[in-house]
Amino acid sequence: MIYFIVLFLLLILTVRYDINGKEKYRDQWYNAVLIILILIAGLRFRLGEDTINYLYMFYHETPDLLDFDVDIILSGKQPPLWFLLNSIVKTFGGRFFIIQLIHAAILNTLMLKYFKKHSIYPFACTTLYFLWRYQWFSMVIMKASIALSIILFANDYFLEKKYVKGFILVLLATGFHQSSLLFMIVPFLTFLRFNRVGIVLLIASYFMGVFIQSKLGDVFTLFEIADGVSNKLDAYMDGGYMAQHANIKYFIVNVFPIIFYSILSIAFLKRNCKNAHILSLEPFLMITLLFQMMQFNINMMYRYIYAFTPYFILFFVHFLMEYSKNSKILEKSLSYVRSVTILFPLFVSIAYAWPLIQPNFYPYSTVIERSIDDNRERYYMGFLFYYNLDVNEY
Repeated sequence: MIYFIVLFLLLILTVRYDINGKEKYRDQWYNAVLIILILIAGLRFRLGEDTINYLYMFYHETPDLLDFDVDIILSGKQPPLWFLLNSIVKTFGGRFFIIQLIHAAILNTLMLKYFKKHSIYPFACTTLYFLWRYQWFSMVIMKASIALSIILFANDYFLEKKYVKGFILVLLATGFHQSSLLFMIVPFLTFLRFNRVGIVLLIASYFMGVFIQSKLGDVFTLFEIADGVSNKLDAYMDGGYMAQHANIKYFIVNVFPIIFYSILSIAFLKRNCKNAHILSLEPFLMITLLFQMMQFNINMMYRYIYAFTPYFILFFVHFLMEYSKNSKILEKSLSYVRSVTILFPLFVSIAYAWPLIQPNFYPYSTVIERSIDDNRERYYMGFLFYYNLDVNEY
C-alpha cells in the first residue's frame, strides 16, 4: 500500500508543479519526496534478494576496523569503499539498517539532484524513476547503484571537459563497484550524436557484440558467476535475460520499446526543441543505445545500461511533456492523453517487470514491526547463496 500512496503523491505533485507550473512550496515538496524515498528504502526489512546477502556478509564476513584485513580488499572480493563503510558502521555498533539508510541517502539524494539539475520536470522524472528503478536501485544492487549515481556527475564533468574531476569521480565510484572502471571511456564518446555517424555506430555496435560474444562469451559468463552476490545467473537464463538464450518475447517487451522511444525522443526534441538543455545530454543517451545494441549478444552490458537509466528517464519525460504541449488543436487534458497513448507500449515494457508488485518488494515491511512474509522467504531460500532468518540480527 505504501508504494501506491507515494505514487499517488508523486502524480499529484507532477500535475501541480511540472504540468501546471506552480512554484509555491515546490522545493519543499521535492525535499519531502527525497526524505520519503530515503526512509522507505532505509527502513525496509528483508526486501530485495541481494539485501539478504549483504545482511549476512555484514554480520558474518565483515571485520571491525581493529581487525581490518587489507588482503581482503586486495583480493578484489569486496569493493574497498563498500567494505570500509560496512566495517565502520559495524565497529561503532551499528545495525545493518544503518547501512541501508546511508546507501539510500547517497543514492536518492544524488539521483533527485541530477533530475533537478537537468530537467524542468523533476517531479515527473522522479515518478518514472519510482515506477521503474527505485526499488531495484535502492533494495537490490546496492553497491552498483551508489557507483552509478556518482558516475552521473562524472559524466557531466566529462561533457564540460573537466577531465580530472571526472576521472576522480569514476575512481570514487570504482571504490563501490569495480565495473565502474569501464566509464573511463566516456570522454572519448561524448562526440556521439543522433546523426548519420551515430546511426552507423549503433548498427556497428550490434555486430561488434556478435563478434565479441563469439570470441569471449565464456569469459563473460564466468564474470557473471564470480561477480554476483546472489545466484542471478540461473534466473537470467530462465527468464530470458542471457542474450544468447533470450526469446523473442524478451526483446519485443524489454528491449525494442526502450530503443524505439529513445530514438523517437531524440528525434522529436532535436526537431522541435533545438535549444532545450536536455539535448546537451544527447551523447549519454547515444552511449546507452550503443550498450543496448551490444546487449543483444552480450548480457553483461545490462550493468552499464543501468548506469544510464536516468538518461532514458530524462528524455522520455521531456518527450512526453513537450509532445503534449505541441498541439494547437487539442485541449491540455486531451493532449496529455494523446501523449500517454503514444507512449503506452513503453509503459507496458516498464510494467512488465513492475517492481512494486514483485515478491522482492511487496508487501512492504519495516525494521520497526519486522513482519515476515512466508512467500518471500520461500523465494529467498530457493534463490540465495546466503540465507538467514535471524530477525534480531537485522
